[in-house]
Amino acid sequence: MSRGTASCSRKRSGSAGRGASLAPPVRSRCRLGSRVSTALLLALLLTPLSWASPVRAAQPAVIRWGYYVTYDQTSWRTLEAHIGQLDIVSPYFYYLNADGTITDFSDARALDLMRRSGVRIVPMIKNVPRWDEFHATIDTGEKRARIIERLVRLIDEEDYDGIHIDFEAINADDAPLLTAFMRELADALRPRGKLVTQAIAARTSDTPTAWGGAYDYAALGQINDFVVIMAYDFHYSGGSPGPVAPITWVERVVSYAQSKMPASTILLGIPLYGYDWDTVEGPPANSVRYDQAMELASRPGATSGYDSSEQEAWVRYTDDEGHAHEVWHANAASVAARLRLMLDEGLGGFALWRLGHEDPAVWDEIARLNTPATRIPAFTSTRDRLYFPETGHSLAFGFKQFWERSGGLMVFGYPLTEEFDELNPDLGKNLTVQYFERQRFEYHPEFAGTPYEVQLGRLGVQDAERRDLLSTAPFRPVKAVSDANCDYFPETGHRLCNGFRAYWQSHGLEFGDPGISFRESLALFGYPISEEFTDPATGFTVQYFERARFEYHPENPEPYRVLLGLLGAEEVRAKGWIR
Repeated sequence: MSRGTASCSRKRSGSAGRGASLAPPVRSRCRLGSRVSTALLLALLLTPLSWASPVRAAQPAVIRWGYYVTYDQTSWRTLEAHIGQLDIVSPYFYYLNADGTITDFSDARALDLMRRSGVRIVPMIKNVPRWDEFHATIDTGEKRARIIERLVRLIDEEDYDGIHIDFEAINADDAPLLTAFMRELADALRPRGKLVTQAIAARTSDTPTAWGGAYDYAALGQINDFVVIMAYDFHYSGGSPGPVAPITWVERVVSYAQSKMPASTILLGIPLYGYDWDTVEGPPANSVRYDQAMELASRPGATSGYDSSEQEAWVRYTDDEGHAHEVWHANAASVAARLRLMLDEGLGGFALWRLGHEDPAVWDEIARLNTPATRIPAFTSTRDRLYFPETGHSLAFGFKQFWERSGGLMVFGYPLTEEFDELNPDLGKNLTVQYFERQRFEYHPEFAGTPYEVQLGRLGVQDAERRDLLSTAPFRPVKAVSDANCDYFPETGHRLCNGFRAYWQSHGLEFGDPGISFRESLALFGYPISEEFTDPATGFTVQYFERARFEYHPENPEPYRVLLGLLGAEEVRAKGWIR
């Protein structure tokens, strides 16, 4: 099969012939692409890579918070199945009465599970008195002190990790009273090493609203360890149909919150539920879980979809009485969009309201957090460190210099992780690495100051091994000789022919050799470890090399018919870190 021709000249030298071996194994740093002057090239090659100390960029941990309720068995089932994916559980165990007493309806079974799991337990207390009645509950220092005394005693007796205050339906004029209560509560709990946290209504400006006017964002952000912004119910049960948490509104909520309090204090409240509005009878709408929304979507004549502009799912159906209904609800995609916003803005974490309502696939999204592939907060690129919004990752210092010298985006793709330590399967020891769409960079300090300080991972071998291909026919060595169409590599017993050979010969790391030499191509791709074959997974003609997989795409115009496989992305995906 013919796959096009190479566009770059190629020269071989006796010291870099086909049978020459490079030590250490054919991995180096230089420049691919346009030819540069010999003087400039030598300057680039002789310039040592610079490294920050520490080498790895800091990876902030994301707080994973879930709300548990005692009155719904689905909440228990989710807690039992996924408590290991949460850092803090806030069980709704208490409410505050108008006389300042506290009603306890805690769940011993759930409490036992939480204690055995080691998760931090920060129970939630809600207010029964609302509006003017709530004012009368905390309007004096003496009343607030009695409530706080009861809370402190409760937290000490149960050895909770803190308390979560969810006081809602408060007059805007009572903002100073609520702030005073939280400050006095913090003064009592912080010396005990307990967390002081609060859920507050979403706002987008300083203009007070009926529901959000009581929350002084700036003051509460200074008082609390964590503040959960309830970024949902934009369209609520008592209103008109629409997205429960439209992402454009959530973005404004986050922006306002960040202008008033540290980003690390903010936990983004993410809804897992939805509402079902009867458009004939009007509100109130019924709250629906994800599984209930799916049942409604399966009704005869129902339609469903996903609003990509507001990142929320919808269902429209007709009930048995002929009433048209409109449902808006969360799913894994909507949660993923809000997690991405949380990561990009560098918030402290997220809080799920509530366990038991979710699309089961939400937990796959959460499993991808707090890994080296987790997106980092966006920042303005500098000379030493670049930020790539396409993947939410950075590239810094020595790895950045190697990436830029050795072909950059065209050869390696975007970074998919930050730098981190990983066990090298070939060497049996930990190395600092970073994954890209097509490769893995490895830092070898034992070769500091040499071309082998940064080396490329043998991802072609790893991918073939993971897919159980190494024992298949295309990977078995063949007996052959080189001819006009093919080069034969006795080191691995495989041939490299026609268009794939032309691509291999026209690309390579830059060692300063005239044209593109054999050793430069070998350093980039490694030896072939298979013959050409049809990949059963894709139907493409492919060939594996130690560090690459060539793919033939006849549907593409030249020079894009031979493409490099996304082995870095496939390796990271196999770890479960990306979709």
